[in-house]
Amino acid sequence: MNSLSEDSIQLIDLPDELILIIMNKVKPKVLLLCSIITIGNSRLEKLALDMCHSIDLTFDYFQSPYKFIIPRFYTHVMPCIINNIQSLTLSIQHIRNMITFVERYSNGTLPNLTYLKIIISRQNPMTGTSYTLGKLRLTIVLVHFLFIK
Repeated sequence: MNSLSEDSIQLIDLPDELILIIMNKVKPKVLLLCSIITIGNSRLEKLALDMCHSIDLTFDYFQSPYKFIIPRFYTHVMPCIINNIQSLTLSIQHIRNMITFVERYSNGTLPNLTYLKIIISRQNPMTGTSYTLGKLRLTIVLVHFLFIK
């Protein structure tokens, strides 16, 4: 008799309320979505999908151990949640990826987006140079054109 298997509780054995509490503790939320969406467990996916009305892409992916999740987020998660997104918060460095995704998969718009927030850092994380107002205006025009049609 294996006492470990008898005493062992897995995540899927927990009630939805406890799973949601655990999911709410995972930061950044994008990491949770990349870990749960498309893994094949429909119950966990449904719970995760119910949480993705608000997406925050402002943590520093480029200098974090999580930077590998960005490609997976755009290829596997975004197609599943595109109709759920009502609020989107982006760092300026993610605008190009978001524009590319929205043009490719959603005819240039996010259908249920009602709130868009763009966070501008003091320096470009890739080059270390400061952002200028000219680049900012271009970005705002692109965002307005693609998200607010």
